[in-house]
Amino acid sequence: MRIVIVGGGKLAYYLIKTLRPYRHQISVIELQKEVSAKIATDFDEVDVYNGDGTSIRMMHEVDCENADFYIAVTGKDENNLVGCQIAKKKFNVRHTVARVNNPKNAEMFSRMGVDKVYSGTQILADIIEQEVDFEGLQVVLKIDRSNKSIIEFKLSPRSAACGKTLEAYEFPGDSKVVMITHADGSVEMPRGNLIMQPEDTFLMIAEADEYQAILKTMIRK
Repeated sequence: MRIVIVGGGKLAYYLIKTLRPYRHQISVIELQKEVSAKIATDFDEVDVYNGDGTSIRMMHEVDCENADFYIAVTGKDENNLVGCQIAKKKFNVRHTVARVNNPKNAEMFSRMGVDKVYSGTQILADIIEQEVDFEGLQVVLKIDRSNKSIIEFKLSPRSAACGKTLEAYEFPGDSKVVMITHADGSVEMPRGNLIMQPEDTFLMIAEADEYQAILKTMIRK
């Protein structure tokens, strides 16, 4: 796989170390000569270019036309956005990934066509929010380009849902059951006459603003 990384800071450095065992073809573009030199010294197999990762000339030089990934991890959000847009529109790179230093820019990046947007600040905030505010409820998967997630939790024996069928119980908002695992390990897919039992493990699709109601009626009650 051909990967172009723009920005040679700590994130890029450890990304290269992580990807190294998979033997991808990696090129790095970095403005600062000393940073470029360190990466070139530490990673013999990586092609390192000293220059501007948003420059069309430089992108031609690193053969962006044949890249599978263009990953922008510089310290400037505007550079990361511009680079991803050029990579996608002019060089037809299959996947663009951008780091956003300001989490407020994440939505704009997605609207502007960046395939994957990464915010370390937002990830940390989500972890803290989940652990503090939603103890007992775990976000298993955030669904791309949607405000919905797949969540997992155990049904409290004190919940009014116990003993009721799925069709008879009014779930919060538009949340929907995906799968239920009973305490004995048996797994059931959702159907109207399925009876919910204490300590059932639920997988549900829900929006973040429905979490509190789910906690109150199904987990902590």
